Amino acid sequence: MSESVAMGSVAERLLDFIDTSMRRDTNFEIATTLIRNYSRLKELSIGEIADMCYVSKASLSRFCRFMGFADFKDMRRQLENDVPLHGIFPRAYLNNLADNPEGALTSLHEAICLNIATTFSPENRAELPRIAQMLRDSNRVAFFSQHFLWDVGRYFQSRLAIMDRLIELYLDYAPQLACAQSLTENDLAIVCSIGGTYPIRYPAIANAISESGCRFLAITQNTSSSYWTHASCVLSCGVTNSADSGKYGALAAVDTVVVEYLRLHAASGQNS
Repeated sequence: MSESVAMGSVAERLLDFIDTSMRRDTNFEIATTLIRNYSRLKELSIGEIADMCYVSKASLSRFCRFMGFADFKDMRRQLENDVPLHGIFPRAYLNNLADNPEGALTSLHEAICLNIATTFSPENRAELPRIAQMLRDSNRVAFFSQHFLWDVGRYFQSRLAIMDRLIELYLDYAPQLACAQSLTENDLAIVCSIGGTYPIRYPAIANAISESGCRFLAITQNTSSSYWTHASCVLSCGVTNSADSGKYGALAAVDTVVVEYLRLHAASGQNS
């Protein structure tokens, strides 16, 4: 089995399993133990982690494969590649939070408000009717993202489901790639990437979307990126990711699409 391609942290994968598990079995207990000791995992050997979970090394290896990793070494590799806390919240912000908590909260508030205000710009609003029409007219709609933006995609998926519109959403690399490769010109791909790095990180998926000839909506702060050349529409989700505030713009952008689709849905007499 080849190494898996990381599209999020190991913690996100573990939490997704914990949140959706229907059984409180050994795998569930291992996952919850790993989360409770997550900050220590990079320092521990397979034997030490197995002892911590009260299982054998063989059982821990089987758990890693169950979670979609090639083996324990693959999970360890992805742990090493996890974004550290200071990668999400810059050290300067963490220092400011310790020295001036009120000022840190104020700067976060300002960044969130700026992103949301940008997302509700006249330029974005002018694109919404066309986006809603693409959503309605496409055979399939697939949402591509990584990390926290999965949750934005899930919110979008749940809201559109109420209006009978299925949004495909896959959390791992292999099913995302397979989905992209199966799209046709009658489908719609939505790529949500705050910094516009998704096509750089996952070029095979980006190329498959482009080669499919499908309709393509990009939701990003990096609206001028050359990677959106083939996009049918680019929706801005703000201008700053200071203190990890970009996610609020992404959620606001998705919400504007939901509201516009709701208007179209209601106008067609399908609301109940």
